[in-house]
Amino acid sequence: MAQVAQLELHAKHEEVSAEALRQRSATALAERHRTAAIECWERIGSTLPAELAEVFWRHPRRAALRGGPARPAARMELVMKLLEINRRLSSTLDAEEVLRLAMDAAIELTGAERGFVILTSRDPRDPRDPRDSPDSPGRQGKVRLEVAVARNLDRERVGKSQLKFSHGIAKRVVERGEAVLTVDALADARFHGSASVHALRLRSIVCVPIRAHGAVLGAVYLDNRFQRGKFAEGDADLLGAFADQIAVALHNGRLMAELRERTRALEEEQRRVAELMRSQADEIERLSHELERTRADARRDFPEIAGRSAPMRAVLALCERVAESDVTVTVTGESGTGKELVARAIHAGGPRRGGPFVAVNCAALPEALLESELFGHVKGAFTGAVRDHGGLFQSARGGTLFLDELGETPVGVQAKLLRALQERSIRPVGSDRSVPVADVRVVCATNRDLREEVAQGRFREDLYYRVSVIEIRLPPLRERPDDIPAIAQAIVEKLSARQGRPAFRLSRGALRRLMSYGWPGNVRQLENVLSRACVLAPGPEIGPADIQLPAAAPAPRARSRADYRGAEAERIRAALDLARWNVCEVSRSLGIPRTTLYRKLAQYGLLRKE
Repeated sequence: MAQVAQLELHAKHEEVSAEALRQRSATALAERHRTAAIECWERIGSTLPAELAEVFWRHPRRAALRGGPARPAARMELVMKLLEINRRLSSTLDAEEVLRLAMDAAIELTGAERGFVILTSRDPRDPRDPRDSPDSPGRQGKVRLEVAVARNLDRERVGKSQLKFSHGIAKRVVERGEAVLTVDALADARFHGSASVHALRLRSIVCVPIRAHGAVLGAVYLDNRFQRGKFAEGDADLLGAFADQIAVALHNGRLMAELRERTRALEEEQRRVAELMRSQADEIERLSHELERTRADARRDFPEIAGRSAPMRAVLALCERVAESDVTVTVTGESGTGKELVARAIHAGGPRRGGPFVAVNCAALPEALLESELFGHVKGAFTGAVRDHGGLFQSARGGTLFLDELGETPVGVQAKLLRALQERSIRPVGSDRSVPVADVRVVCATNRDLREEVAQGRFREDLYYRVSVIEIRLPPLRERPDDIPAIAQAIVEKLSARQGRPAFRLSRGALRRLMSYGWPGNVRQLENVLSRACVLAPGPEIGPADIQLPAAAPAPRARSRADYRGAEAERIRAALDLARWNVCEVSRSLGIPRTTLYRKLAQYGLLRKE
């Protein structure tokens, strides 16, 4: 009590001195004594409860003393500073920049030593939000304080800022939503229990809440560790204005963060859409290739040929290529593989499809009769020749002549056949005049190795080169077991239609049994077995018990690796010639990936030297 009385006497003495000096125009000295008087009254007011302190400062004498002399020049200077600060604050949308500028301005205008912008955040262990309104129950929850900006009077960042301010005073402002002003925190009875105030030796402190939409977001905190009474009520009001500006900056910052997040999400969505579009473009390209291949398959969709295994796709692709030209083709393969079907497919796929398809088995007729059948004869050429006969070459005019079992052709007929192919003319038996046969395409088939036949002297070499411009090898059924289900189903459907019965079905067990067999007789043997099964099957489904296979039917020895490679090399060479060495076309027509095709070209010595 004695200390308060002594402070009151000292304050009045300083007031009288300040007034006397002001009347004598000693402005600087008067201001010094006025500041000393305010400091004494502040120390007295800090001992009072908050409600009494407010009444204490309403006393006209103390209120006038705190307001200070109303100097127009000083007020104008303050206004100009505030306008400049406001211009700087409004010139940026960067929240961090606004906080830094506001803090520097507050320190400049109040003469504070340090300033902090302190924001609240949720404690992860506390379900309540410390930014709740002052009246909400959440106000009693744990509050975490984080320093957003920390500056000193030199406009430098304060290091280790989290440890440099009074957490107790900042929490008090945040929790109560009320400003705190103290002229000497060490002597202020409100903060005797504050460890941070005594540990940091804090003197003058002013701290105001940052409010937005009824919630407390944090606090603006200024202090001076070396001077007492550095801040007055006017400083608290000024700091409150900066707190409002900071609240706007924080709101703008949140909006900018949301905008950046939405922009990032939009850019991510754009990247995702672009990636999706690229993926769809790749898918469209893949589907286009698939469609092109499907159209190609449709063009060579030979209905009489079942099976689309890789070997058969290569065969059909080559058939499609050769069908468009009149080049002579020889189809090779074991007996029963369907060589005539391939010949018919070539005929049906080319420009001669509207013409006749004439077939003759060269092994089924004796030499004289075969010659007459092929080239014709005139009346009286031999006994029984009662009229002229044009022959098969003339019958096939505008279409295709199919010479089956060419390897069985007698040597005498081979010479005349060579002349027909070479000169495109024939001489009927008994005639001395040649007949042109240019408008005929010749397709041959054989189950023999014609090169071996040439080596053995049983087939003319010059004829071999005429008929084997393109050689298509039909793989045996044992080399393409994946085609057996499709071929078998096509056969049973044909047999059902022929017998006038509902379509037969092949059970899985029956298909497994069919696929496990070697089929030395190829498709012809398969048709024989299925014909028996269709007759003996008790119902529309053919089961494994209905498939009767020979007990000992060893499959013919498969061709050697060298034979297979030779045939493959010939097939690739023929495809290259047809495609004019366009590797992409050959890859597509043979169904071989381009990298694999290049490897095979190198393996068979078919790569061209640039």
